[in-house]
Amino acid sequence: LFVGMEALVEYLGGTTDTDEMQQILDTRCASALAPQTDLSDTTGKGPQFLKNYLDGGATWNDNYEENGSYVLSEDAAVIQSVYDTEAKTSVFATPDGGTSEHYPFYFSNFFKGDQECRLGVIECCYTSSRDASSPFQGNSEMCALDMTGAAQSNHIKARSMTYFNAESSNQAYCSGFAYEKDSFGDAVKYNTFFHMAMYNNLYDKGLVKNIPGAPLCGCIEQMPIVDNADCVKAIEGYTIDSEGQVGVNISWEDCGNDLATYYESLHRTDMEKFFVNSKVVGSGQCTDAALSFMNDHMLVPVSV
Repeated sequence: LFVGMEALVEYLGGTTDTDEMQQILDTRCASALAPQTDLSDTTGKGPQFLKNYLDGGATWNDNYEENGSYVLSEDAAVIQSVYDTEAKTSVFATPDGGTSEHYPFYFSNFFKGDQECRLGVIECCYTSSRDASSPFQGNSEMCALDMTGAAQSNHIKARSMTYFNAESSNQAYCSGFAYEKDSFGDAVKYNTFFHMAMYNNLYDKGLVKNIPGAPLCGCIEQMPIVDNADCVKAIEGYTIDSEGQVGVNISWEDCGNDLATYYESLHRTDMEKFFVNSKVVGSGQCTDAALSFMNDHMLVPVSV
């Protein structure tokens, strides 16, 4: 919504001092970014369903659409409804659904220790299509995976690792988003997650099923080493009504490059950028990355 200066003066209580007007707008925009909707409420199925989905299970991942059964647009109709009514205009909060009272950090996919995704990157990787008649099309090779970081998703207590056959192309489809700390992207990260994972990847493209041993979605620290990941970013926007009330107006667009390259453009430390580049290694680098991973763990791959 674009308004003229005269209307804006009226909306902001009559002041014509530009510095004061900016201060009022800054305060109201900050208030508009206060979370209003728990992400776990957006599925209409409760926190356990969302957690299972994020780990690669639940009916949204397990049921395949075939011969008129398990039609995704019907089974997950709530996604379209929430996308049309809330996802762009109501800031989503960290998923909880009352779980923290009994199970702290129940949504482990979004935590490293007691902090949410320290590197500021959330990623999803898929291995199948929910539509049995539509062949899966990947964009990434899986290189290697340390399952320890996702123990609350894979339920494996022992130290476990996977060394993938890096010669097999397009084994997975990965996409993610990144943000700077305390930025607009940080404030609306769960809206971006809903847009990317629920609406675009699941509802629109029908992508399902996790890479074995990894969560379907989570902080990049928990995800496998891959050679590519698509990237989406949130675009900051606000609305103001005739009463002077400010609301968010979120939109999204493709980053214009892959996730790791986009991360290089953010105000992040060199160490953070190094780590992200070690998780999304670039096309053609999977074999070397997998061997480096094995060397770091003092392991040697053997042919069977």
